[in-house]
Amino acid sequence: MLFAIILMVLILVIFRKQKAEYSDEGSKTEIIFSFSWYLLYFALAMISNAFHINIINEVTNWLFLVLLPLLILARLKKGKFKEAFQETLREIGLKRIDKETGFRTLLVCMLYMGILVFVFSLSDEKPVITDIPKMLVRLPIFMCLMLLTAGFTEEFFFRGIVQRCVANSLKQPYIAIVFTSILFGLYHFPFAYYLWEQTAGSVVDSLKAILVEQAVTGCALGLMYYKSSNNLWSSAVLHAFVNASIMAFGTVLPGS
Repeated sequence: MLFAIILMVLILVIFRKQKAEYSDEGSKTEIIFSFSWYLLYFALAMISNAFHINIINEVTNWLFLVLLPLLILARLKKGKFKEAFQETLREIGLKRIDKETGFRTLLVCMLYMGILVFVFSLSDEKPVITDIPKMLVRLPIFMCLMLLTAGFTEEFFFRGIVQRCVANSLKQPYIAIVFTSILFGLYHFPFAYYLWEQTAGSVVDSLKAILVEQAVTGCALGLMYYKSSNNLWSSAVLHAFVNASIMAFGTVLPGS
């Protein structure tokens, strides 16, 4: 939670003058679809983990969080499907990232990594500072892996679809960020309850973990999406970088 708050501070400082412009036409149909699809996915995740059917995984997330929602949203629009499909992609934020936004996103990632290294280097358990070369070699590999999985698929659905639709409807971007982040946290419940060793079998521990960690991190990612003018690549890169950093540190911390 502490590192997620630090991440939010970095984003607010580095992107302080930037924000998205939301559409004046908040589609109720899109809102209803987003929530309905979220509930369907949640139910499938619960069934998948409870009965070990493997319906939901990093591969099928491309289908359930990206391809099917994209096609359905495009179909909900009027006009020819090709134009509607391209318009939906633009609205979600799959657009070229400008140099300034790219530089600011990179700066957030680098400062975040610097803070992680500094904090963990103070630990008496293991001098992480001596393992920086090993971490830096592995980080790009983990980064690519995360960008091809959760970093993109989860950002596509939660920020590109849910947060955008809620913000367009309410015209309150920060409320949309918090609301979407809570949904993002709850999205992890089936995995926390059935799969995570520290929380498995406990509803209270699972809810506590996902609302303290995932939901707060979701706020940081939602803030990045908003402050980068709804550019999905910024939040996707940040999401992938945060996950990759956790994996890289996990290879050098005690017990790894």
